[in-house]
Amino acid sequence: MIGGATGGVNNTRRLSRCGRLGAMRSAFDVVVVGGGVIGLGIAREGARAGMSVCLLERGETGGEATGASAGMLAAQLEAHEAAPLRSLALRSRELYPDFVRQVEAEADLSVDLRREGAVVVALDEAGRNELGRQAQDQHRLGLEVETLSREELLRLEPAVCRGAIGGIRLPHEHTLDPRLLAAALRRAAERAGAEIRTGAEVAELLAEDGVVRGVRTADGHEVRAREVVVAAGAWSGALAVPGMTAPPSEPVRGQMLCFLAPGLLRHVVASEDIYLVPRSDGRVLAGATMEKAGFDRRVTGAGLARLSAAALRLVPALADAVFHSAWAGLRPAAPDGLPAIGRAAPGLVYACGHLRNGIVLAPITAVMVGRLLGGGSLDSAAAPFDPKRFA
Repeated sequence: MIGGATGGVNNTRRLSRCGRLGAMRSAFDVVVVGGGVIGLGIAREGARAGMSVCLLERGETGGEATGASAGMLAAQLEAHEAAPLRSLALRSRELYPDFVRQVEAEADLSVDLRREGAVVVALDEAGRNELGRQAQDQHRLGLEVETLSREELLRLEPAVCRGAIGGIRLPHEHTLDPRLLAAALRRAAERAGAEIRTGAEVAELLAEDGVVRGVRTADGHEVRAREVVVAAGAWSGALAVPGMTAPPSEPVRGQMLCFLAPGLLRHVVASEDIYLVPRSDGRVLAGATMEKAGFDRRVTGAGLARLSAAALRLVPALADAVFHSAWAGLRPAAPDGLPAIGRAAPGLVYACGHLRNGIVLAPITAVMVGRLLGGGSLDSAAAPFDPKRFA
C-alpha cells in the first residue's frame, strides 16, 4: 500500500528504509532502474508522494547521458518536427522554473540555471531563409522568437564571426548544469526518503503470472516492488519480461569539447552544425556529434576535429581559449525518435528513449510517471509515447 502524505524524514524512517541492524531492505512500493535525471526525478516524485522508493544505478548517478549532456532546455532550439515531442518539450519547459526552485530548496544546492536564452546564427543566405521559416512556424504556435539583423546579433554576442548575416533569439531557451541537477535531484530524493543504490546493475525483471514484481541484480539480489520503472537510458531495451516487447533503445554517441573562455559568450550560441553553451564558471561547451557507434563512449580525433572546426568558425576567439576537457555520452534513441513513457505491463512502467531531450523532459516525465505510480492514468496527449507502440 502506498504511504501517507509527503513530509520530513526522521531517523526512524531512514532506519526502516535501509533495514535494521544493517540488513538491506528488499521490498519497496517502487523500484526505479537508472540514475540519470529521468530516474532521479521519478524517484524524488514517488518519495515526495509518500511511496517507499529504491533506485538502482549500475554505475554512479548522473554518470551516463545526463553527465555528458550540455544541459540545454531546448524546446525551440531543436526545432522538433514531430508535433507531439515539441508539445511535450514545451509543457516540460513551463514546469522548469518551479521545478528548479523546489529541487534547489530541497537539496540546498544550485543547478546553475542561466536565463539568457539562445541565439541561432545564420552564416549564409540559405541559413537566414531557414531561420526565417522556423521563426514563422514558431510565431504561429504562439512562441516568442526575435529576428536579429547582423548588427543586432553582434551587439548581443560580439564574439560571433564577422561573416554572420543575421539570426534569431529564443529568449526562453535556458540552460543548466546537468551534473549539478543530478546531484540536487539525488539529494532531494534521499531527503524525501528514497534509497539510492549505486553499483547495482539490474540483470532481469521478475514477473509472476504476467505481473512484474521486482528485479534481480547481476549479483543475484532480488528487490521486490509493487511497481518497477525502467529509466535506464540506452540500456532500457534489454529489460523486458517473457511475452512482452521492450521499447527498443539504441545508443547514439555524442562527443563534447570544452574550452575555458570566461566572459566570451552570454547566450547559448548555435549554428546549423554546432552549439556553444557558456557556464557560469567560465567554461564553454561545444557539442555535439550524433554517431551510431554502439556502446562505445570513446572520444575520437575525427569527432573533436569536427567540433573544434565548427566552434572556431562560429566564434573565432575560441582559437585563443584554453582547452579544458572532452568527453562522450550515449543518448538513448527509439526508432521513431520519440521517448517511451507509460505502462507496458502490470507493475511495469518505462521512461526511456529521450535521445537529446532528457534534460528538458525531466520534469514532465517525472510528473507523468508519478501519476501512474499513484494509480492514475495519462491523457490522450501521452498516446504517442506509449511504450506498447513497439509491440
